[in-house]
Amino acid sequence: MKPPASPVGLISNPASGHNRDQFAGICSQIDGQSAIHHRITHSAADIAPALAELAALNIGVLAINGGDGTASAVLGELLESGVFDRPPLIALLPGGTANMNAGDIGVRGSLHKAVTRFCQWCDSERPTAGKLAQRTLMRVVTDGEEKPRYCMFLGGGAVIHGTEYAHREIHSRGLRDDFSLALGTLRTVWGVLRNDPAFNRHVDITLTLDDGEPVQYDTLILAVSTLQRLSFGMRPFWSQQPGAIRLTLMEQGCTRFARTFFSIVRGHPNRNAVPASGYRSHNADRLGLAMSGKINLDGELVDVAKTAQISASAPLEFLRL
Repeated sequence: MKPPASPVGLISNPASGHNRDQFAGICSQIDGQSAIHHRITHSAADIAPALAELAALNIGVLAINGGDGTASAVLGELLESGVFDRPPLIALLPGGTANMNAGDIGVRGSLHKAVTRFCQWCDSERPTAGKLAQRTLMRVVTDGEEKPRYCMFLGGGAVIHGTEYAHREIHSRGLRDDFSLALGTLRTVWGVLRNDPAFNRHVDITLTLDDGEPVQYDTLILAVSTLQRLSFGMRPFWSQQPGAIRLTLMEQGCTRFARTFFSIVRGHPNRNAVPASGYRSHNADRLGLAMSGKINLDGELVDVAKTAQISASAPLEFLRL
């Protein structure tokens, strides 16, 4: 006789984007699943107790129903606390506003369809062939803070101005997911091309890769991630160097910006995407940023007064459905 499948844990943030107007229906779907142990968190302080309860149940799968920030907060606590002897398989559900992480390594589709598909998988033999992916998170410590933050995407420069615009003009109108991020990206590119000061406020960043020497850049756009695919299919990293953290930096004054930018985000950088033209891509396991300004950590804007130290976490395994 086949042994029973391991229990499944689910942590939900009802305040995340899509959960705000769908959470009652999602709970109804989940309540009928005897194998799923559901824990609802209302603040960051609820995450550690929820994880401890699920670890005590010996769950083999941990699902997270929330946005990118919720997923990184839960996974950061999992990694920092060591509450699991062995990390469970992770399933990311698109309950947030942007859901970049779930789009790359989670359960895709609308929230309702993703939850339905995940519940069906839990009720089945739980096949994993061709459905698993490993990713690390980025552990970020700013200005000597003791408590690290975790994320799977970090942005700087014009990314900040695009994020502010998206929060103010797009998400506030109820537009979410890849469509909203595509609009924000297009508006940012248009602002840079028009030299609009609301979007073209570059920042001095001194970058250190692993044990290399620090190098200062007048930075227009900084994108750093451990994901393979960003929003609406963007794949803006092309370095072949070893390293779990992928980085693309565009300098202020980079040439042929529009054409080169769109070739980069499509994953096919053109011949102009070279350091001499102001375009750089690197992979590393550790990064140091010396700067003064804001960075975007999975959609949350964080102030950096002097430095941010970034390192790759231990890898986790994710379920892609």
